[in-house]
Amino acid sequence: MKRIALVLVLLIALFAANSQAGVTVDQSKVLDRWTFRIGGFLTGLDTTIRLDSPTGGEGTSINLEDDLGFDSSLSVPRFELGVILGKRHEISGGYYKTDRDSTTTLQRDIEWGDETFPINIKIGAFYDTEFVNLAYTYWFYSSESTSLGITGGLVYSSLGAGVGIALSGPGISAEEDLSTGVPVPQLGFSVNHYLGRRFVLTGQLGYIAFNLDDWEGSVSSAKVGVEHRTWKNFGFGLGYGYTGYDVDTLAADFLGKWEYTVSGFEIYLRAAW
Repeated sequence: MKRIALVLVLLIALFAANSQAGVTVDQSKVLDRWTFRIGGFLTGLDTTIRLDSPTGGEGTSINLEDDLGFDSSLSVPRFELGVILGKRHEISGGYYKTDRDSTTTLQRDIEWGDETFPINIKIGAFYDTEFVNLAYTYWFYSSESTSLGITGGLVYSSLGAGVGIALSGPGISAEEDLSTGVPVPQLGFSVNHYLGRRFVLTGQLGYIAFNLDDWEGSVSSAKVGVEHRTWKNFGFGLGYGYTGYDVDTLAADFLGKWEYTVSGFEIYLRAAW
């Protein structure tokens, strides 16, 4: 991942050295003043959590999909909004959430915080996440058909999870053992390029390692998509994205480790003006 960061720096330095004054947003075929995207994200999920005991014991690293029987795919609605100020400065935000639960029989002993669950016991579990991101993109290169930018910002991830003995009837007995917010910075490189016939190629590549008081780790991301600007203010897009979080935490409300990979295809409606 350090190589990815180095590539980003080299690309930015190369294009910045050859940057031009740039066209206005009205002259660009790939940028719009306001952009709103709403779509469905078919995700592939891989989640590992370790909840340590406050008294000093290290918990078991639990893969939710393999150990607890959580679905590894999910359809998730997703929203994004962006606005360009002047010629080069874009502010954007996005939101999506996932709510999952499962009931399964353990195939091994697990340590979860202060609790121990033995093998062959039937347990219920849930795992809820919300992601809110706010980003700033500086489009350091812009022509009529191409724009290149560097993006920085913050993703605020809200986590809720619990594990407990399964009820005899429907539902689970798990209480919310984990409820916290994880602040994750982001840094990346963005590109838009006009392919012709109203098709636009979009791409993002990002990586950052961070240490924020009680939070330490890294996040890597990549996304590629093709949009069709069908009408003046409306169009459609199809893309594939990947984001991987690897976070160690010493926070009072979450002592342990969080590894979360989200990947999959997205189809969306794009409105711009």
